[in-house]
Amino acid sequence: MKRFPLLFLAAGLVSCAPLPPLVTDPPEEVQTAETSSSSSVESSSSIPFVAIAPESAQDSLPDSTATSDFTPIAPVADSSTAQAKSSASILSQLPVMQLPENLSRDFRVGILVNVSKAEVSGKDFIISKHEDASFSVPKSGALPIAVSGPQVLANSERSDSLWIFPKEGERLSVDGKEYRGKILAVSNGKRLTVINVLPVEDYLKGVVPHEIGKLDETMFEALKVQAVAARTYAYHHYNSRASLGFDVYATVQDQVYNGSSGEAALPSAAIDSTAGVVLTDNNNFIEAYYHSTCGGYTEGVEVWGLAPVSYLRSQSDMRSPDSAWCNMSSYSSWKKVYSEKELVTMFQKNFKEARAEGKSNFSGIQQFEIKSKFPSGRIHELEVLTNKGIFTVKGDKIRWLFKEGSKILPSAKFTIEKNGKVWVIDGSGFGHGIGMCQMGARARAKAGQNFKEILEAYYPGAKLQCVSSGK
Repeated sequence: MKRFPLLFLAAGLVSCAPLPPLVTDPPEEVQTAETSSSSSVESSSSIPFVAIAPESAQDSLPDSTATSDFTPIAPVADSSTAQAKSSASILSQLPVMQLPENLSRDFRVGILVNVSKAEVSGKDFIISKHEDASFSVPKSGALPIAVSGPQVLANSERSDSLWIFPKEGERLSVDGKEYRGKILAVSNGKRLTVINVLPVEDYLKGVVPHEIGKLDETMFEALKVQAVAARTYAYHHYNSRASLGFDVYATVQDQVYNGSSGEAALPSAAIDSTAGVVLTDNNNFIEAYYHSTCGGYTEGVEVWGLAPVSYLRSQSDMRSPDSAWCNMSSYSSWKKVYSEKELVTMFQKNFKEARAEGKSNFSGIQQFEIKSKFPSGRIHELEVLTNKGIFTVKGDKIRWLFKEGSKILPSAKFTIEKNGKVWVIDGSGFGHGIGMCQMGARARAKAGQNFKEILEAYYPGAKLQCVSSGK
């Protein structure tokens, strides 16, 4: 096994007390086509855009979270730097927040929802109809799971729900993707839902690399920022999908989660180093929304038609008068070109989803007028003049008006003008613009800011605390 230099201070082994096994979404209509409560960032090693965001008592039997073959130690980073020392000092002085009893359980992630079948596999595991693993049946290899009538069927085992526990030190795979923790298969009467049950801290190891990228040691503080935001998101949305039997989706509808297959040492070290650290407002977990690229100015939840939130307000994110912190993003400026025919077809198809107001039976686009803007420069109200009259679209839903396939417009911060026979959109930013700008966080970390300074820049007024189960 490759050995990395140990990183005690920078890897935060002075952080809060360890958590027991442990959950922001934008409004439902905002989630479709986003890359998460976040707006995941681009990176040489990350998925392009994740929009955010951006939803545990520990089961004692068996211990499926052992990681003897995994080394969550930061491979680099110098603990002697002022940034690392400052970060370590912050972690050691955080106030402790008692975790409510109903949050002291393992986290539940819906990894397959409403499917007809799935396959769970592992070297050595047991199946049980009960969460305490009583009356269990040993298995190995591949286990096909399906729905038979109102029940889950796995080989000869049949029940409304089935638990699958890996042997200590082992991991289970679902349809070829590996996961820490346990697997719960549930029938809703007609279809199958497969849930990964595991401690929140382990859940984060499958989230952070996919939401902000694996990054390198120069941006270790940005990884810590993402870990705190993702952890806070999870706690805030604990039980938010209760009617479906789990806490959060494993997709952009909440936070992108890819199990243990995408884990990496440095992101895992950032998670371990901030274990239990969350953002609060009046002792409540905040809505820790985040996005990829703000374009120099973040936005408030007013873009979703919601009442203002003190720690999610529009504010400048400029590094200098002519340079935004996120200017290294390829989405700091972007362009789209459409023919009139393309716009007509697109607008008619997306009219309802974009919540447009007016007549949709048009066949020509004559003019666009930006009636008002939010402080960030994102459009508040867009008026479209057609051959059948005027229709309007408001707020972040403007991005859905230009939806192509599953992709919405990168940002609502744009201008649109006609150039000959085509309409040209010049835009800036990627995502809803609310909360943390991930590309900005990366640049701030590279410039020497610690995780607390970065979080304060994007969630002004929110308080850093450590959660503790008191056990």
